Amino acid sequence: MPESIPTLQSATNFVLSHATDDDLTRLAGAMKQRRAALGSIRTATLTTGAAVRIAGIRPKYLNELTGQIARIDGKHATVTLDADSTDRLRYASQSRFVVPTEATSFDLPGVPLTCCLPTG
Repeated sequence: MPESIPTLQSATNFVLSHATDDDLTRLAGAMKQRRAALGSIRTATLTTGAAVRIAGIRPKYLNELTGQIARIDGKHATVTLDADSTDRLRYASQSRFVVPTEATSFDLPGVPLTCCLPTG
């Protein structure tokens, strides 16, 4: 007899009602592995020209900036920011980047591919 696939609701109910400390430790490890696998899959699909949103990066003021991948160098990318994100970076109080006043785009180098989430 085939094993049924648990739903998110059944997994959530198990965690909330029945999971022991050992169960939670095992689940945390499994979730970490799954996130790593999903990150590898996502990273492998990124190409030059892909529209992305930056997430999970430090410094935090870079989170939620958007643009397109201009270049990929190993595990990092240069992201050309769109006009709105260029403005946000220009006025970020703790930014180490100098964005010219007239610029409508800005090349942000060294963004880890794992922090580039496809938007399109």
